[in-house]
Order: sequence, then structure tokens, then C-alpha cells
Amino acid sequence: MARDVMSVRLHLPQIRVVGVVEDTPGVLVVEVESTLRRVRCPVCGFGCRRVHGRRQRRVRDLEVSGRRTTLVWLRRRFVCDNCFERCVEDHPAFEGAMTRRLAQRLVADAKVMPLRAVARRHGVGWHQINALVLAWSALVAERRRSRKCRVLLVDETSIRKRHRYVTVIVNADTGRTLAMVPHRSAAALSGFFAQQGRKWCKQVKVVVTDGSPAYRAAVAVHLGYARHVLDRFHVIRWFSTGLAAVRRDIQRRQPQGSEPAFDPQVFKARLALLKRADTLTDADRARLDALFDAHPRLKAGWQALQELHGLYLAGDRDEALEALGRFCDPCQTGELPEFHDIVDALIEWSDEFHDWHHAGRPSNGRIEGTNNLLQVLRRTARGFTNPHNCQARGLLIT
Repeated sequence: MARDVMSVRLHLPQIRVVGVVEDTPGVLVVEVESTLRRVRCPVCGFGCRRVHGRRQRRVRDLEVSGRRTTLVWLRRRFVCDNCFERCVEDHPAFEGAMTRRLAQRLVADAKVMPLRAVARRHGVGWHQINALVLAWSALVAERRRSRKCRVLLVDETSIRKRHRYVTVIVNADTGRTLAMVPHRSAAALSGFFAQQGRKWCKQVKVVVTDGSPAYRAAVAVHLGYARHVLDRFHVIRWFSTGLAAVRRDIQRRQPQGSEPAFDPQVFKARLALLKRADTLTDADRARLDALFDAHPRLKAGWQALQELHGLYLAGDRDEALEALGRFCDPCQTGELPEFHDIVDALIEWSDEFHDWHHAGRPSNGRIEGTNNLLQVLRRTARGFTNPHNCQARGLLIT
């Protein structure tokens, strides 16, 4: 009677199966060897063919039919006929104590799963997976940072319950994240620019940030020849806070103790007040017209907001300056004291948001989308305490 025979196909390039060592319902151990006939001597570069001996090395591989698979690699040891040094062969299919395809699967799972879940799924240690993620992300960062960047986006995001922040830097041309620097200070951003070097910084023509004085200082030092643009979304949000303060003041009823304590019609119109005039529906217009007849201050604030939108709808810088003047006039009459600080901030940043027209009207939209992905990653990982681990996983998903 012929004995049982089992054939195993691993689909690994330049790898031959020698035999099956263990074949149980939960474990599969296969003995393999390389089909390469010679290796290059690391000392003199001479081709080595003479085998001195073989050593066994256990390498983890992807599961086969749900069974934990281990490859016993008969790793050859060669003797160089030129310098007579001994060397051990390497193989491109293996990466340390695991196959390259298993390493790729671990990194792919780490993009969407917590590392502990990945470790339980594949039976690999947490520290081993984290080291693999750090190594792969370093290669990704090096490749991305070597490319030329014309438009640079800078913003911050939290990595743990809005108490720990990192500065996110994105190449707007490719949409890829370049780095996630710990903290949101001028020193943090300056450190990134110093690592990139003056040659790379000179290639940056436009940099878009929010209204952070720290980022402004770092950009002035390292990117003084680039156009610094204040993001449109943050300017509109500044003014929206002033308009919300006017609305809250108006909706409170006098005297104290009145029921209800606020005007419900003003409160229900809070979202319509933030819309642009050309995006309002007929129902929204009718509601706002009724409110403006009863509350002139609210009408003045809403009209000022439309002038601010006109600043960005303007065709050139001169039209934008006219819109800015129309915006500032009602705010300086004293009718809207809630806007005084906001107008001062806009005047202080006037050069930055006027350059928006000359720089091709860039936006921080891409980096805001990146921040959304990073927040999903933060929730998946239950928050980060180590910013370097956060950067490693963030670079892989963005």
C-alpha cells in the first residue's frame, strides 16, 4: 500500500518545499529551502556557490485554511572562494522572523484595527507588530518628504481626548500627509522645516494655515518667500462666533424670569443665519425677513456676514478690499460690539487672507479630511499616548 502523500504550494518566489514536518487541524509546519544557486559575498562582492552548512530558522507565514503556518527555512551558509569568509544567505520573501506577505497583511490590518486585535488575530506579539508599523511608516515618510511640494497645508489635531495635540503637515499637490509633529508650537513646525532643509523649503510657494500665531512665526522664519494664506473656513468661523453671540443676546427675553427664557423663533433660525444669501431657500428667506423686521441688530450682523462672503467671491484683490471695507464699517459703528475683537483679528491677518486671491484660492479642505481620518484612527485605537506611534499609523492611512 502506498503511503499518504501531501503536496503543499506556498506560492513564494524562489522557494521550494522540502517536506511537511507537522500537519494537524490547528498547526502546519513546512520545511523549505531557497532555489537560488549563489549569493553575493558581503565582504568582497564575489559570487559564492560552495555551501558550508545549513541552519534551521523558523519563519511565520500566513494562515492556511485557518491553521497557524510556520516555515522551517533551511538557511544555507556559504564560503567565499575569493576571501574565504563565511556568509549566511538572505531571501527577499522573508523579512526577519516572518514572510514579507505576512508583514504586508499585518500592516494592512493595522490601518483599520487596534494593534492588540491584530496581535490576537495572527498570533504575533504587539511589540513586533508595532516595530513593523514604525519601520514601514518611516519608509513612507522618507519617500513622501523627498518629493517637491508647491502648496503646503498645516493644521493641528488631537490624539487623546483633545488634551494632546500634533501638528499635521500635508502636501496639497498629492494630498498625502508628510508628518505629524508632536505639539502645536512654533518650535514643532520649525523643527520639521529644519529637517527638510532650505532647498526643499524654497520649493514651497504657498502655505495655508489657520489663525495660529505660532504657525505664523514658524512660516515667517523658514518660508518667508512663500505666500502665507489664512484658510477661508477659519475666517468664516471667526465671524460666525460673533454672529452667534449677537443671536444669543437677542434671543434672551426680558425681564428675567420670563417663560420661555429665550425667543424660540430666533433660536430655530440659528442655522439659516450662517448660510450664504444665494443658498437660502424660500422658507429660510421668509423666516429671516420676519426676524430682521423685529431685530435690526440681527439683520446688521447677517448683512456683515454676507459682505465677508463677498470678500472671497470677489474676482480680484481690489474687489476683496472693497468688500472688507463694507464689512468693517457696520462693525465699527458700535452697533455690533461683539465683532470688535473679530475685526481687529481680521485687520491683523489682512495680508494673509488677501493673498488667497493671488495664490490660486487654496483651501485647507484636504487637511480637514485628513484630520477626520485621524480622528477615526484615534477612536479605533482608544486614543494615543505616544505621538510617534500615532504618526506611524497616521502616515499609513493618509
